[in-house]
Amino acid sequence: TSESFEVSTGAWIQDASSSFNWTMDAAGTPSSSTGPSAAFDGLNYMYTESSGNYGATSSLINDCVDMSAWTDPAFVMAYHMFGAAMGTLNVDVSTDGGATWTNEWTMTGDQGNAWNEAVISLNGYSGQVSVRISGTTGTSFTSDMAIDYVRFMEAPTAGCMDPFADNYDPSATIDDGSCDYSCTGCTDAVACNYDPTATIPTECDYSLVDCAGCT
Repeated sequence: TSESFEVSTGAWIQDASSSFNWTMDAAGTPSSSTGPSAAFDGLNYMYTESSGNYGATSSLINDCVDMSAWTDPAFVMAYHMFGAAMGTLNVDVSTDGGATWTNEWTMTGDQGNAWNEAVISLNGYSGQVSVRISGTTGTSFTSDMAIDYVRFMEAPTAGCMDPFADNYDPSATIDDGSCDYSCTGCTDAVACNYDPTATIPTECDYSLVDCAGCT
């Protein structure tokens, strides 16, 4: 069950008690130095227009999600939180029709000018639940946060999917933004275990006078 906001918000309904509404947009928000320049998936995304809505909260709610459809249910969403005054994005779950909510994921502050993906386990829930995505803006116009390609699914394996990264995980099915391009190894050219690609020094081996045959 997924929604990329290409035509509408689908099963996601604007919470009537919100201070303002999430806005469907494409190709960049009106304010500079905040918000995405393009969607994560397709053309459109939803975002919080922070200009004139400082410290305000807007929520989208999916009222009826049946957890029995998955063995290990998870909620996955792309999010973009770029801006010096970025606020807070929350994902909450309710088992009583929205009377009470439990926070399952939160992110606060500037996360850079890039889309990231959150993988939120819902394996502690059964039956029908409600899920809420809430964005609270910061103190100025540079807090336009965005979401895209939200979906309920079997829990993916999160990890680094770039084969050129040091921590590449070939079993990963979703990139969690953890790729590490630093390389540990011996950086001393006279050592037997010298690694010319290393950028972070570790222990060098000087045990042999003649390093012939050392790798």
